Amino acid sequence: MHRELKKPNLIWRVLLIFLLVAFALIENNPIVKLEAKLGLSPSLIERTIGVKSFFSGMTEGVHQFAHLNIQSSFKANVFAPFIIPLIIFYILTWNFPKIDSRKKEYVFFTVFICLSVVVNIVN
Repeated sequence: MHRELKKPNLIWRVLLIFLLVAFALIENNPIVKLEAKLGLSPSLIERTIGVKSFFSGMTEGVHQFAHLNIQSSFKANVFAPFIIPLIIFYILTWNFPKIDSRKKEYVFFTVFICLSVVVNIVN
């Protein structure tokens, strides 16, 4: 059973966006440090066989985008420049996508694999 989140007031949603962007702008970001210490960056598959996934380079790409280094963002991951605007859209509308059926799972994984192929070709 899904419990719907009550849509917060617009001012709280805008404040959340500013906080997320401010966190992304931190120069020595703790998320990046944690990923490195846990061995999550690069991923195990990327380290062992050199195959990237859709998320490969995403943290760096989003960080570069937050600093308005669009070209560096694209170099890190071709899809990274779309993440912040997409997150802003979902927070403002407070309408988040849900994978709540087998069909949506198949669509998600098919899209994930296709986007991973694009990342390997472009990056």
